[in-house]
Formats: sequence, structure tokens, C-alpha cells
Amino acid sequence: MKTEQAFTRAAGRLLFPFVLMMLVLPASLSLNAQVVGQKDPVIIDRVIAVVGKYPILQSDIENQMIQFRTEIMGLAGDPRCYFLESLLVNKLLLSQAEIDSIMVTDDEAQREVENKLQNYIYELGSEENLANYFKKTILEIKQDLFKPQKENMISRRMSDEITKGIEVTPSEVQKFYKNMPSNQVPLRPETLEIREIVLKPSVSESEITRIQNRLNEFRERILKGESFTTLAVLYSEDEASAGSGGVIDFQPRSTLAPEFAAVAFNLKGNDVSRVVKTDFGYHIIQLIERRGDLINVRHILMTPKPSIEEKAAIRGRLDSISTAIREGKITFEAAAQRYSEEKDTRSNGGLLLNNGDPQNPASQNRNTTWFEPQELSREVMDAIRNLKVGEISQIFETRDANNKPVFKIISIKSRRPAHKADLKLDYPYLQSLALNQRRQDVLNDWIEKKQKSMYILINPDFRNCDFERKGWVK
Repeated sequence: MKTEQAFTRAAGRLLFPFVLMMLVLPASLSLNAQVVGQKDPVIIDRVIAVVGKYPILQSDIENQMIQFRTEIMGLAGDPRCYFLESLLVNKLLLSQAEIDSIMVTDDEAQREVENKLQNYIYELGSEENLANYFKKTILEIKQDLFKPQKENMISRRMSDEITKGIEVTPSEVQKFYKNMPSNQVPLRPETLEIREIVLKPSVSESEITRIQNRLNEFRERILKGESFTTLAVLYSEDEASAGSGGVIDFQPRSTLAPEFAAVAFNLKGNDVSRVVKTDFGYHIIQLIERRGDLINVRHILMTPKPSIEEKAAIRGRLDSISTAIREGKITFEAAAQRYSEEKDTRSNGGLLLNNGDPQNPASQNRNTTWFEPQELSREVMDAIRNLKVGEISQIFETRDANNKPVFKIISIKSRRPAHKADLKLDYPYLQSLALNQRRQDVLNDWIEKKQKSMYILINPDFRNCDFERKGWVK
């Protein structure tokens, strides 16, 4: 079963057992080790800065540079200084969070680590590629991510607390836009509004019975000693987990389908569940391990398939609807409200809502009806490639959010060409820019004041950094 994924980067970890020793070393000193047969000492790690009681190690900066190496190319000046300042802000927020009792539980941090790992694996293609990328085992990567991930979450909560309740008025948005130099007004890409009509083929009771019987057969084979992992690799239809033997790594109840979670969290030992129905299809589940509110299971997913005859019938219905729209007997909007079986768009006349990138809650078109071309699925892009506004696409087959087959026709409601950001056309976008700027100004003021009262020490080797915020070097 596909789970929600979130793809963010983590800072480096503090290295043990040298941490306690480093805390009492002057910032100008580094931890050295003499290698046998070598005249000069080798620097293992050293304290680059201290904020309150929190040290920043050279390894912290280097680890961030490795993880963000694609972004380093666009940085002006010494990238080490950029990442050092990022860590200085992080530790400053962390120190205040401790004073204000702002906390993150270990379970919350562990869930974020697991989501981060799943995103890494998705981006890199496999666990093996991930291990090769970081040159560490998966367990070592998890261990490395936990502490900085927890600290980052605390820092973000502290930042949110500092900027809580900040808003911008329409007049402030207008002022922000008018004060923007003409050569810095952002270019807005082409955007589209899309309507859809969706029909979902049904499956026969005999097909559902066939799938249930097949899964019950697998269950009996597993209980008699066959490998669940092998059967999952061979037969599971969950593309996200089949290759790893059906394993869904540690997840909280909230990220799993309710019916799936209800059964999974009640499993004991090596039991194999009864057949479980969810919106994704039918499953059998086996418990691997449970840690508090997190569960690690493996499963086999199978989905009943509509018959060829049923698919042909659905295409026929959509063809009739398309013809009626083209002949002016009904509008696309009215046809969507009357015939579409997609509940999320039917009531809105088939108009798609851009929910934004789940990995980027600040997506520019989030919660609007506008889409940039790259935000649309490949199937939709293919369908509208040569369409003009108001025309209807050919019928095409795709998959819904539950990975089940559906048939669609779509139409472009409106098209907005690429242009410089305009106050009338792009007010929500400019409002978000103005709000982000306002929040950043408030946070910068807080940092400036906090720098004066917080103990901060920078290693002499980094005191010449051209920091964005002054006040780090005292």
C-alpha cells in the first residue's frame, strides 16, 4: 500500500564519543589524533561554533554540504559559511525552545525519519542505492538522521511560535508589489484550469471471490511454511512494497487505511491476517515488529480487475457523453455534475483542485484551480497536448488515487500564458510572498535580539565569513 511521503533533507549528527570532550575544549582548538608513522596530526573533528550549550562540529557542516551538494553550485561565496549560519540559527531556536518548553516526542521524530527514508529510497530507486549514496547501512542512516531530525522539528516549531498570528493586509500586499524592482518581479509560468469526467468500471462478484480465494490460498501456504516475502515479491500488486517482500516499514496508524490498521495493530507473533478489504483492494498482512505507536508489517495486495466487456461499455458511455457535449446538448460542466463518478470534482463541474505538492506545502498554486504543466500527470499532459480551450480530449485510461483503473475525458477550461507576476492575476501568489517576507523580517528581528543575550562563540577560522545576519561574531 502506498503511503504518504514527505522528502526533506537533514543536518549532520554530533559524533560520539568525542562530543563531551569537545564541549570543554576552547573553540580555537581541534581534536587531533596522531597516526602511527605520520609526523603531523590528523584532524578527526573539531568544534566550529557553540550556541548556548549546543556545539556545531565541522562534521555537521560537511554532512550538510554532502546532502545539499546539488544546491551548493548556486551559492555565492564559501558554502561552508552558508551552512554554518543555517546551523547557528537552528541552535539559537533550539536553545529558546528549551526555555519555552517546546518539545517533539521521539515517536514524532521517528515517524519523520521513516518518511524521510522512504522518500530517499523513492528518489534514488532502492535501499541499495541509498546506502551507496551515503556510504552507510540503512540502520546507520536512521541513527544519523534521528537526532538532527528531532532538533530540526523543534526549531521549526519554535520558529512557528515566534511568527504565529502574523498576517498581511491587502494594502501591505500592494505595497510589497509596488516596492518590488521591475527586474525582480517573478515570472509566472503558463497555467491551466482543467475539467474532467471520470467513469469507474465495476468488477463482478465472481472476480472479487476469485481474488479473495487466491489470497486465502496464499495464507494457507504461508501458515504451512512457505515464505510470505517470496509470495509478496511474486504476486503483490503494491508496486511500492512488492520488491521488498511486501514490507511497509514503520508507520503510525494515521498513515494506513483504517481497515488495514485495525487488523494490523491487533496481530500477534507471526500470525497472518484474514483477508482485509480497503479502498486499495484486498490484503493479507503479517506483523514484523511493533514499537509503541509505530508498526512494521508486510502485506500482499491484490485488486479485482474489470472485465474487457465492462471496459468497453465504459468507453461507450464516455463516447456518448463526449458526443452530446460536442453537439451542444449539454455543457461539459453539467455533464460532469450529472455523470462523473469522481466525488472530489463532480460537484465542482469536474474542475480539478490543485492540492499542491505534499512535500512542499508552500506550492505556489496550492489550493487553487490552476496547474503548471509539470504539476499534471503524464496521462493528462498527453491528453491535452494539442487541445485548445473548450475542446474535449480523447477517452483515456488511467489510475485513481487508490491505483484502480478509471476512464476519463478532460477539457481545458482556461489557459493563462506565462507572464510577469501581476497583482490582479496573481494576488494569492504575491500575498504568500509578502507574508513569507513579513515572517522572515520578524524572525530576523528576533534573531538579532537573541544574538546579544545568547552565548555564541565562533572558531577563528570562520570569523571572516560574510554572514547574512550580523552579530554572530562577538
